[in-house]
Amino acid sequence: MRSFDEADKLYDDIDALEPDTETYRPKDLPEREDELDELHSALEPIARGGTPRDVLIYGPTGQGKTHGVKLKTEQLQEWADRNDVALTTANVQCKGSDKSYNVLTLLVKQLREVRFGPGVDKPVGHQRKTLVEMAFEEMEEIGGTILVVLDEIDAIGEDDYILYELPRANLDNTKLGVIGITNDLQFRDSLDADVRSSLGKREITFHPYDANQLKNILARRAVKALQDTKFEGNKKKLAALESDVLSDDVIPLCAAFAAQDTGDARQGLRLLSRSVELAKKENDEVVTESHVRKAKAGIERDRVGQSIRAETTQRKLALLTVVEAAENGETPAETSDLYEKYTDYCETIDADNYIDHTFREKLNDLEHSGLLEKNRTGRGHGKGMTNTYDLQVSTETAFENLSADGRLSKLVENIRSGRKKSTL
Repeated sequence: MRSFDEADKLYDDIDALEPDTETYRPKDLPEREDELDELHSALEPIARGGTPRDVLIYGPTGQGKTHGVKLKTEQLQEWADRNDVALTTANVQCKGSDKSYNVLTLLVKQLREVRFGPGVDKPVGHQRKTLVEMAFEEMEEIGGTILVVLDEIDAIGEDDYILYELPRANLDNTKLGVIGITNDLQFRDSLDADVRSSLGKREITFHPYDANQLKNILARRAVKALQDTKFEGNKKKLAALESDVLSDDVIPLCAAFAAQDTGDARQGLRLLSRSVELAKKENDEVVTESHVRKAKAGIERDRVGQSIRAETTQRKLALLTVVEAAENGETPAETSDLYEKYTDYCETIDADNYIDHTFREKLNDLEHSGLLEKNRTGRGHGKGMTNTYDLQVSTETAFENLSADGRLSKLVENIRSGRKKSTL
């Protein structure tokens, strides 16, 4: 058993490779200077005694949107405090709130906590219009300038009532600005035309990081996180990185994997962090390309495992038919052959046996989630076409995660041991 007294030969600040910005918060985002300059222009009227401009910010996950807004609003708050300017920022996390009603209750709660301190309950049992009036009343009581930041606002779907009402606030003692942040690049298209004309007058897009940007982001984090790792000179870029604990190809490889997927900085950080952990476990003093590739495989297994475990029982049964076929060297397998296996499984575990059309839908769902590959092939001259399916993950990974379902564990065990059916 490893001891907690062991000296760490790699890490200097372990939190610096943590993707979660609540654990480690970079003080700047050099790759987002242009986007933050645009946000600065929208907020600058506050410094001139004016009203902030409403903004919609777009971009995929892991592109620095939320953290960038926090950096800029905190910078503005510091200026306001130095200059005795009344400024309040209400940050509302909309994820999990599928209606404007839910977001409004969170906003009212936040505004009341500004006045009365933490612990205020959310208002319940009110109409949306009443909640809007409550929010405006709280804003008038607070006064000055108020910024409302609605993070992951796309969670409300087509219910854009709050986005219609907030920009149209007619307040006497308060200047209001709204910043909406969304991961959905198509979100604007789903908004009502009146909402787009007001809230969407200023739009800022955080495009995915490219490989070079990711290299520099990872290099800066590595300097913070790892021992014997520094920049030569004043340039904080990969080209200036010197490290005794990272081989030269580690950061470029982590960045390349992240860039070719989604350009998500958090993905690159997660991969680099996992690579360092693997090196530690193997008692290696230098993190190498081999550690990165092993880490990527491990992360992929975890992702696939979570995906499989989250599927419904019926989809798991459909997946298991292809897993068994792959285990027996029978893939690509035709739908009709897979359906026979499915029928046997349903009988074995006493599950509902769906018709073949519904079964095909389950297979197609699994293809869309990346677990299966579907191809349409000919059966031969005059015999028409058929769909065939193959497994996109290893049989071992699939078996391991399917067996975690109590209803399927014995069935999986029987298949792995070569028995097609069981009398459970």
